[in-house]
Parts: sequence; structure tokens; C-alpha cells
Amino acid sequence: MEQLIKYQVERMLRRKRRNPNLLLQPTTRLVHDIGLDSVDLIELTMNLEYRFHIVIPDAELEELRTVQDVLDCVDTHLAASHSY
Repeated sequence: MEQLIKYQVERMLRRKRRNPNLLLQPTTRLVHDIGLDSVDLIELTMNLEYRFHIVIPDAELEELRTVQDVLDCVDTHLAASHSY
């Protein structure tokens, strides 16, 4: 994954975190550590879709638990969109 993509995803998550001292790691949990609620997760998904020109199905949104899950999701969808 390109560093730029990782940076952009982490930047989106940093704006949402409730604890400013929290360092984002791949294992950082979206709900328990960052403090995202269901509305935040939907907003995050919409931002990811807009920023990276991808579509994330609702079922996949429900599987996003950690920062690494989000990065993997974006990476998978970008790879699929470039393979056409």
C-alpha cells in the first residue's frame, strides 16, 4: 500500500478520535479505542468512498474493527478497481 493512502486514511481517523493522546496503530480498534460510533463509521466509509473512488458495501462496513481492517479494505477495493 502506498504511504500516501495510509497517511490519508490515518488522517481521517485522527480527526475522529476522542482521545487526542491516542497513537494510531494497526491494531487500534475503531470503536473501543478511537471512540467511533455507528454514525462515525458511516461517515468514515462515505469519506473513504469519495476520496478513493471506491464502493464499500454495508456488509463490509460492519466487519471493520481496526485501523488495519480499514487500510486492508481500501487497498482491496483500489486493487479491484485498477484491475479492470
